[in-house]
Amino acid sequence: MIDYIQPYLDYFTANPEWALVIIFLIALGEALLIIGLFVPSTAVLVGAGVLVGTGHLHFWPVIIATCLGCIVGDQFSYWAGRMFGQRLKTLWPLNHYPQLVAKGEDFVRVHGGKSIAIGRFVPGVKSVVPGIVGMFGMNQLFFIFVNVTSGIFWSFAHVVPGVLIGQGLAFAGELSGRLLVVLLVLLLILAFAGYVIRLAAAGVSPFLNHLLARVSGWAAARRGRSWHRFSRAVSPDNPRSVGIVLFAAIMFTGLVALANLGIRMASSSAVSNMDLSIASLMRESRNAPADEIMTVITMMGDTVVMLALAIAIVGWLIWHKAYRAAWAAGFAIAAAKVFELGMKLGVQRVRPTELGYTGASFYSFPSGHATMAAVIFGILAVLVSHSMGRWGRAVVYATCGILVVVIAYSRIYLGAHWLSDVLAGLLFGSVMMAAFGVAVEAIPPRRIKPLGLFATALVVFLGAGALHVATGLRQANEMYAMPERQILVPMSQWVERDWATLPARRIDLAGKPEESFIAQFAGELDPLAKLLAADGWTATPVWTWRESLPYLNPNATLPELAPKPALHEGLKARLTLTRVPPGEKDGREVLRIYKTGLAMAEASSYKPIYLISLTREVKTHGFDLYAIPASRPASAADIEELRGVLARAQGLSILAQHERGGDRQDLITAIP
Repeated sequence: MIDYIQPYLDYFTANPEWALVIIFLIALGEALLIIGLFVPSTAVLVGAGVLVGTGHLHFWPVIIATCLGCIVGDQFSYWAGRMFGQRLKTLWPLNHYPQLVAKGEDFVRVHGGKSIAIGRFVPGVKSVVPGIVGMFGMNQLFFIFVNVTSGIFWSFAHVVPGVLIGQGLAFAGELSGRLLVVLLVLLLILAFAGYVIRLAAAGVSPFLNHLLARVSGWAAARRGRSWHRFSRAVSPDNPRSVGIVLFAAIMFTGLVALANLGIRMASSSAVSNMDLSIASLMRESRNAPADEIMTVITMMGDTVVMLALAIAIVGWLIWHKAYRAAWAAGFAIAAAKVFELGMKLGVQRVRPTELGYTGASFYSFPSGHATMAAVIFGILAVLVSHSMGRWGRAVVYATCGILVVVIAYSRIYLGAHWLSDVLAGLLFGSVMMAAFGVAVEAIPPRRIKPLGLFATALVVFLGAGALHVATGLRQANEMYAMPERQILVPMSQWVERDWATLPARRIDLAGKPEESFIAQFAGELDPLAKLLAADGWTATPVWTWRESLPYLNPNATLPELAPKPALHEGLKARLTLTRVPPGEKDGREVLRIYKTGLAMAEASSYKPIYLISLTREVKTHGFDLYAIPASRPASAADIEELRGVLARAQGLSILAQHERGGDRQDLITAIP
């Protein structure tokens, strides 16, 4: 997808006039009668602002195109109202939306002339207000004044936030290469999802109403009380019908994503670069205090705790005689456990870290913790929020969602699962939650006292978890302790064969190959840093976010800026050195050294093996808001000069030189 979207970004950068035409048409369509309901104006205009922030488009042309589009669109709608008057309500497409027109008329009566400005920001009515004020006979000059002023404000309100987001993306993109495009793709997906949800939540589409009416009629024609209840539930007259459609959409999307992930797992036994990178990043980030916290969190998702929570939920439903809901919840939980065990035995994927599990739990795909937490907390959220208002639902889903996410994250952090294992569990949990949500929305359970259920479930969860942690924390700490893994190889084996098992290029966090490694080094880093210091190389501190603070100063000089972090398979460089070549002012060389899983062993000698890369950095600016080093490939002369330094250094010995993909890689070891 990244490779697919990049040509479009490049095209709009080279041909901005087409982007401006699209922006104008979107802003125009958003302001037209009824048509504006189906135009994803917010997503597109904020997206245009993002492209401005990332430097693909210019600010003022985008603002002007947006202003002209929304002003002209509202003016057309106003003229339609003035021309047809009350007869406008009987013409297509307004005759398909009598409730929306009535709502717009009430809105104009309440707010008067300011309804034009306010209405721009109110979903639904904004698509009919200009036509209605024209139908009511509002003065033309007054409408033009309010239309123009509010249109300018509306344009800035949509584009400027996108510019700020774009600046953040550009900053992140500078830190991690193709990350900019990855985040743009993610934003497009989220914007499209938000647009689809907005259409579903609005409940104004005649196509949706027609579909629900057909399904309702089909169910009503069948025998049985349950079918008749389902018919009433999905009827367009039922306000909960939209919830059913939303749950169904989540279920379908989750099934498609889960099937795609499952096919990938079944067709390839190899672990993806993304899984390897995230696992390496987690290993590098681990520390004792965080390990203790994550161990406690992951124990809260253990089977014994989730079973206690499931029993509490089902028991509460039975106690309140909500037998159908209790049966559906029990079935969903049991199906999730069968799915987890069946997939583990079918795929048989090995965990990132050996943890001592036996049976089906020995395998990692999918994550049982993520699966069961998503299903059980999802069912709890559906039951508790069923009869609540919008904000109550938001609090319940946010609480349950946070608990699921932290449990899932702890599994990745502790090395118990690959990222794709956790994603599979979360996807299946979402599917089961959505299926349960459809059932609950279609056939609501009896009064189950949702707040009492929520409080009871949380008490049981915390109580069972606390008891489990108190009795098993020591054993869990031993199980999840960070293993020290390193493969010891003889020097001859490394020189002749094992050197080729290490990557030829640096692999970034997205799994993409970057600059070549010019050498492999066996030895300790402190003596190497001292040898390089004699040639003008200066060691820099290990990169943390504190080192990024000078990036926010656009006037900072390159020596004041720490080298940009460059991860290899999720790991930070163990040693980073910089050097300003003689006679240069605007650039510097950056040497990074990454630890590998190999170590050279000869008799009593033990030497870790590292990979060495060399790049150049220059200072770049972003809208005079920040300054950040930008990586450039090292020249052949730079590489040869560094090789000469390493070859002449006392205390180092070049054991071999190998060719890899047209590049030379030296094997160097420290000598007494």
